[in-house]
Amino acid sequence: MRNRTYREHRVELDAEQIRAGEWVARATIVIVGHKKEMRIPIFGRRRGTFDSKRQADAYGFELAKLWIDGKLWGSNGHG
Repeated sequence: MRNRTYREHRVELDAEQIRAGEWVARATIVIVGHKKEMRIPIFGRRRGTFDSKRQADAYGFELAKLWIDGKLWGSNGHG
């Protein structure tokens, strides 16, 4: 599992191989609060697969960035 940071949010990237040469994007946004950690799972489209783990992780990171930007800008109902 790879960790990246975007706008002070930790993003855990954990693409899953479903068949040989087919990977699906999975990411978890980790928000550390005063008393506890909040984890928000982010999944790629069910039918969207990638040829490599690296490609799937890159897509998962892009999805996580969209969620974070929406949270900060108030466009996803969490801001």
